[in-house]
Order: sequence, then structure tokens, then C-alpha cells
Amino acid sequence: MAPHSSAPHDPDAAPSARAESQRERILDAAQRCFIARGFHAATVSDIATEAGISQGLMYRYFDNKRAMILALIERQLQSDQQSMRRNPLSADIVENLLAIHQLWTRGESIAGVDAAIASVALYAEITAEAQRDPVVADVLQRHDRLTTQTVCDWLRQHDLARGAAIDEAGLQRRTLLMRTVVEGLAMRAVRDPDIAPQTVRAMLAGAMAQVLND
Repeated sequence: MAPHSSAPHDPDAAPSARAESQRERILDAAQRCFIARGFHAATVSDIATEAGISQGLMYRYFDNKRAMILALIERQLQSDQQSMRRNPLSADIVENLLAIHQLWTRGESIAGVDAAIASVALYAEITAEAQRDPVVADVLQRHDRLTTQTVCDWLRQHDLARGAAIDEAGLQRRTLLMRTVVEGLAMRAVRDPDIAPQTVRAMLAGAMAQVLND
């Protein structure tokens, strides 16, 4: 019989994986509560109940609601950066943004789709909280700067792939347009959910032609 062999046991690996899973579970619950009730109306008890854990256990991972919203901002930043690095710009961008807009008009969060705003309701809550809390404002501003840089790098790679000359000033303008269109589209989905899809598609086609410098 062949001698038994196995990889060295790491005593910290399993607890670490469980802790990360628990942390994500709490953040998912916090996100649902913030969307449903608003940041200030949602209580720690609400979040614990939604997560199916005790408040005592939850406090082992997050000191307070502010810590949760900061963690949600960080999680969104990582998601934005990973999705843009993974997926080059393509001719499908108009249809992809239109599909996202349709989810936003129905008040749905984005899951598994590349979007800078996963949930309009959560985006609005975080933006409003940043006006009241300088700590949240600082983290949100850092998120914004890094996301802007990631979009700019995304567009630069698109230009290089086409063999186009790099125009840094032009990249800045196109990055601003891309961010303004996506964020504005999210807000319009809330304020004017009945706007015709063909109108949105036509607007996006014109805007994305400028963003992609086509």
C-alpha cells in the first residue's frame, strides 16, 4: 500500500475562510437592510436578524453601522476594479448598459453584471451619508478617485489595442463622460422609470461612440 501523504495542515486556513464567509454574510444582510429601510432607519438588530446571527457575534466583525457602510464601499470598489480589468470594452457596451438600466428601473440590484452602481438605492444612501459623515466622505472620495483611474486605464487599453495614439487630455474627458452617463442613467432610472428603452439606447449609442472615441 502506498504511504499516505497530505498537504501540511494550516490551522488558520479554515477559521479564516469561515470568518470571511461570515463577514460577507453580514455585509449582504446590511446591504439589504440599508436598501429596504435606509441607513439610519436600519438598526443593528435588523441586520443581525437578516443575517440570522446574534448581535454579539456581529459585533465581532463590525463595531457599528458606519464600519459596515465603509466595508460596503470597499467591496464595491474591488468589484468595479476587478470587472473592468477582466472585461475589455466591446461593441456590446450599449446593450449591456441598457440591460442594467432596465434592472434599475425595476428597483433591482445588480448581481454578476459589470456596473459601477450595484444598487441605486444603496448608492443614494452612501452619497447622502457622505454629506453628514466626514469619515464616509473621505473613503467615498478615495473610492471615486480610484474608480476614475480604473476607467481611464480601461479606455487607455482600448485605445492601445486599436493602435490609436494616446491623448491624455482626451482620456480624461472620455472618462468623465463615461462616469457621468452611468451615474446619471442610474438616477434617471429612479426619477423616470417609464422612459422608452429605444430612447435610452439611442442616447447610449451616441454617448458611447464618444467614450470609445469611435
